[in-house]
Amino acid sequence: MNWKRFVILSTLIVIFNLIFSTVFADGKFLRNQKWKRFSYEETKADFYVATNGNDSWSGTLPVPNKLKNDGPFATIHKAQKAVLQLKKQVYTLKEKVEDNRYVGSSYKYGNGKDILVMIRDGYYFLDEPIFFNAEYGGERCETALPSGAFEFHKLKDFYVTYAAYPGEKPVISGGEKISGWKKKNGKLIASVKKMNVSKLIVNGKEQTLARTPNQGYFTPADMPAKITEFKFRTGDLKDWQGLDNSRIHLVLRWHKGVNSISRIDEINQIIYLKTPQKGLVHVSPRYYIENVEALLDTAGEWYYDQKKKQVSFIPGGEVSDPNEADIISPLLNQLLIIKGEAEKPVRNLRFYGLTFDGSISGGNAVSFEYAKNCELVDSEVRNVAGIGVLVSTGCYQTKILDNKIINAEKGGIAVRGNPHPEKWNDVVRETVVSYNFVSECGGHSIGAHNSLYTTISHNEITNTLGRYAMNVGGWNNVEEALEGGYRVEYNHLHHVQDGADDSGAITSSGLTHDSIIRNNLIHDVYPGFFNDNVAFWFDNMSSGWTVENNIYYNLKQGKMKLCACYLADNIYQDNFLIETPEVEPERLIEGIPKFEYSNFQIKHHHDTENDNFSTGEHLVISAEVNNIGSTGIEKVDFYVNKNIVETKKFPLIKNNVGKIIFNHQFSLPGEHTVAIGNLPYLTIDLKGEAIDFLFSEIKLSNPVVPAGVEVTASINVKNVGTKKVEIPVDLFVNEKLIVSKLTGILPKQTQEVDFTFRPKAGINKVDINHISQTEFEVYPFHSVSFEQSDLATYCSGTAEPCDFDVNKADNKFQIVVHGTDFYHAEDSYGTVYLKNSVKGNFIATVKVTKFGDNVTEWFRTGIFVRNDITKSYETEPGSNGSILIFTTPKRYGMQWDEYGDGCMHKASSKNYEKKISFVWLKLERHGNTFSGFISFDGKKWIKYGETSQVPGLAEAVHIGLAAGANNQASSMVGFEDFRLYVENEGWK
Repeated sequence: MNWKRFVILSTLIVIFNLIFSTVFADGKFLRNQKWKRFSYEETKADFYVATNGNDSWSGTLPVPNKLKNDGPFATIHKAQKAVLQLKKQVYTLKEKVEDNRYVGSSYKYGNGKDILVMIRDGYYFLDEPIFFNAEYGGERCETALPSGAFEFHKLKDFYVTYAAYPGEKPVISGGEKISGWKKKNGKLIASVKKMNVSKLIVNGKEQTLARTPNQGYFTPADMPAKITEFKFRTGDLKDWQGLDNSRIHLVLRWHKGVNSISRIDEINQIIYLKTPQKGLVHVSPRYYIENVEALLDTAGEWYYDQKKKQVSFIPGGEVSDPNEADIISPLLNQLLIIKGEAEKPVRNLRFYGLTFDGSISGGNAVSFEYAKNCELVDSEVRNVAGIGVLVSTGCYQTKILDNKIINAEKGGIAVRGNPHPEKWNDVVRETVVSYNFVSECGGHSIGAHNSLYTTISHNEITNTLGRYAMNVGGWNNVEEALEGGYRVEYNHLHHVQDGADDSGAITSSGLTHDSIIRNNLIHDVYPGFFNDNVAFWFDNMSSGWTVENNIYYNLKQGKMKLCACYLADNIYQDNFLIETPEVEPERLIEGIPKFEYSNFQIKHHHDTENDNFSTGEHLVISAEVNNIGSTGIEKVDFYVNKNIVETKKFPLIKNNVGKIIFNHQFSLPGEHTVAIGNLPYLTIDLKGEAIDFLFSEIKLSNPVVPAGVEVTASINVKNVGTKKVEIPVDLFVNEKLIVSKLTGILPKQTQEVDFTFRPKAGINKVDINHISQTEFEVYPFHSVSFEQSDLATYCSGTAEPCDFDVNKADNKFQIVVHGTDFYHAEDSYGTVYLKNSVKGNFIATVKVTKFGDNVTEWFRTGIFVRNDITKSYETEPGSNGSILIFTTPKRYGMQWDEYGDGCMHKASSKNYEKKISFVWLKLERHGNTFSGFISFDGKKWIKYGETSQVPGLAEAVHIGLAAGANNQASSMVGFEDFRLYVENEGWK
């Protein structure tokens, strides 16, 4: 190529680029152009809206001109009409292509432009919701540009954007301002002749309808026996005037009830409800009462007198002049509706920097339906009765980014599709919900169900008012459904689940595929009152979910639980419960930690203060880790002689220091080098002889056992040599050789070697090969005669009526019980128990001989232990220390009070492989833990499992036989041959 041709070609390229950048600066090509957040600060708008505008003006000026004859529009509705007219001018029909091979598209336009409407500061009060159909949105155009295939041209999207004027905060209100406030008796009074007031918003914050108690809840004096009334505690309630319009909010198991008060009997302390309340007799409710004028007694409360058409309000200190404040009563149930049709969706519509404030029940504040490539960014939705932002049927690539959703009663952000859509364009897919702040929301703060490829990331959720902070998946999706591709990651959920019950901060449901929940930070999860709240919950029929690399701390109850699903159908791995950090985490989690290492140490396993290290010894090698990046989990490598021998994932909150520990054994003497992360190598000099095998620490089947019971001691042996060896493994008990095993192990392989033996009563020391030692306790015991013991019966308030048949002479017992569930806070049980508490360790066995005809598979019965068996969970938490080994007609299992809160939240069970007529149960106490067993002949026992350490367990406990129904039907169970063997007191 000569110089002249090069100059000409270069000039043509520059000219083409200038033309291309001018003509095609607007919009976004469908291919080969990444989505970018819209930046408009330096952009001149096509139209402006301002509170001092006029709908008869052109709308093309940001402020009124000097002559006051032109300027911005006054309403968004007028701006919509102007956009329609502008679209007719700037969009051109596509050119006809003279090529028989050309396929093209159905889009009619060939070119267009982006259209921008800027909205100035101030309140915009709506008479009706703002509505957008396909005409009001942007367009997809079929350009004349070649695509690289002769069948198609390039497609390009042009947008319509409604945005806040730079630096300003327009508020779109669904209400009307209340004025004319006057002071009277320490309150503000205003007349509202033309509206019914159901909410009151003051300067952007919803106020509290007059209530009692002012915060929290009351609890009944006794367990309710009827679904229409209950007793209240002394001093809680009065027979106030104006109860006709009162509301009582009740927190019940799995739901909240809203009722009205018929009357209050102060003398007998009974509250009567207007309508029967479902669930009232299942658990004792928590409740509060509102909308009674006499309850208006504290700053921030208000009351509306419907007869007088008058609002009363007690302002806080932030309201100096009520007639200058923005005091608003919402009137609309929707604020912004983007709704297309299946064949004519709304396209390319964006909302940036807008505030939507105030709505009443009956709709959702902002909703998208049949919308494609629409965006809600940098906006705020607050004080709304429905869902804050709803993305529903037929939405594609919707982006909900960097918004604040505050005080949305039915949920913050919801993505909801159809599990079995009839048409492809009904599918909800590729929604992005990221970098949002969601607070004080009911329902699901963020929820997504029956959608494809939904991303929920980098959000902060706090101060939840509903049952779920985050819920993903379709609860009813037992079988195949349109559901999958979720990415739930880098979210920060904290101070959540207050007032919730039986929940997880993040909850999954239903059958899915390719769905991952990872790298989230969850902390300060409040406990459930009736059921437990955990960090993560695999709820109903969860299957196909991967949950990994999440960090938890300050959990009041548990890390994870399952309901009606199996861990085998999901993946739960590498999730970390850590100590509460000294420095609080950042609000938004970017997820890129950066570690610095220091204080590298090598110590003996038993913390001996010397540096004489030997081959085969268990060494503890540690370093301090400082995270100068963002909160997250990073892999940390441990090096020996310049080779990575172990890698650990290490969770660490930003700006905090943690300690990582590696345990290692060396088989060869001499000098070795070790390092952690990027720290310099340390040299360690090992004494002793070269060895071919390494021993782990001893594991015992139980550290406390009754005399005569077999104990299993096990140890892992690793062959570090290059050939198979026969390794002698010797078991010593109290320095006496009990048994020896010759174990053949292949090179570089590890094998568990176990020994089963019957030790004598006393404190025993077990030793394997004089390398690993530990102690355990074997206690002597005596038999308890039930015929000579005082037995008592007890029926919890939720299980009444109960009936007991106690035959001490023949050691036979029968219990008939009602109730709702012998689990969680329902605590419905009847029991025959030893009146005197049993101190120390014990073994209890019983034969379950029969069930009544109508007993269901959820009926639980068996051997029951509790600190105080007569203190069940009713209006207040029950006694601690509850443990039950149980059977049902079809299942068997164990449950216990895992958190020390008076409820048996922890439970697991298995199906019987065949129908049973009778079964034996056994419960063993070992200090603060228990083991459960079943048997089909009373001789050969099958171990079911063990409890964790039971918090709050007393040294002396009640023990008995108990049964609990789950369906309020009369249910019967029979027992015989109840035996108890108790540790001899003072034997040590």
